[in-house]
Amino acid sequence: MPYTSPFFSTTTGYSGEQSLVDDLVREQIKLYGMDVIYMPRKNVNLDKLLHESSKSAFEFGMPIPMYLKTFSGYQNGMELLSKFGVRSSDEITMVMSRSEFLTYYAPFIKSYYNAIDGKNPDEELNRLEGETAARPKEGDLIYFPFDDGIFEIKYVMFDQPFFQLGQGYVFEIQCEKFEYSGETFDTGIDDIDDSMKKPDYYRTEFTLEEGNDISFVNYETVKIYDVSQPVAGEDTLDFRLYKDPGYLHDVPFVTARVMEFNKPDKKLLLADMSDLDPDQMDRTTGDVTINKFDSVIIIGDRSEAAWYSNKADEHDMAFNDSKTLQQEFHDIKILDLGDENPFGFF
Repeated sequence: MPYTSPFFSTTTGYSGEQSLVDDLVREQIKLYGMDVIYMPRKNVNLDKLLHESSKSAFEFGMPIPMYLKTFSGYQNGMELLSKFGVRSSDEITMVMSRSEFLTYYAPFIKSYYNAIDGKNPDEELNRLEGETAARPKEGDLIYFPFDDGIFEIKYVMFDQPFFQLGQGYVFEIQCEKFEYSGETFDTGIDDIDDSMKKPDYYRTEFTLEEGNDISFVNYETVKIYDVSQPVAGEDTLDFRLYKDPGYLHDVPFVTARVMEFNKPDKKLLLADMSDLDPDQMDRTTGDVTINKFDSVIIIGDRSEAAWYSNKADEHDMAFNDSKTLQQEFHDIKILDLGDENPFGFF
């Protein structure tokens, strides 16, 4: 029975030939590639039924050499005007050495995910929870230094080129311009972490009353405590806020990140709040206009600034008419305190 030549095989190969091709691939990437920052995605509040995360965080970035395959420019480079503003659909394709990723980066990513779960660094990861170190993962981010842009990995091809000498040598990564939607950036790299401030995204604006006259530091973490109804022997109370699945729970304090501090006007813009307070009916008055963050004290972790706030409100954004709709509701609402709550809880 005829077979292909065992001396010139293009499908099985030999370890020496495979090592040679791998060395050549890595050398080409180092000569003609660029250093980008790779950021694994951390899923926060993962819904294990739907396998969706209500919030994501990016806590560190790793410099990785990659080759820009779409060297002639962005693919599908269009700017679209949507109801949420101008949307960029730029796309790029990057090529990463598979052996370098598995040798230098995969062990660190594996230990990072295991540390989050409180496991030993060498334990196997649970892919159903969006954790893998075997390859770059869809949803992870790449910081592109040339235009100070961040791209999200949409698809990872592992068979391009198609198994030369019986083995794959690269990961071909298809990326699209990242659109910020409330993710937490705390990588320690200013050019990346300021991505939280650039977009016109949801912010809570606090009107400050008095404090220790120390200024908050941009991007620092602050803790918010409820001081609305002090109890004898206690300076603060637990918040009663909604959790992601939709039920109320007690929260001793809420964390947030400082986006802007206007000291002369006593205005503080906070984002990335750990718990939010959707409109709820007040148990006493039946009103829905009361904000539980109106009477709070805000304390900075780094600056140690401490200020009292007497008003919290959503910061104005373009293409957002939620305030107008809410005010129209307040003007026309008819509230009957005798009605029962159809949801069974406040």
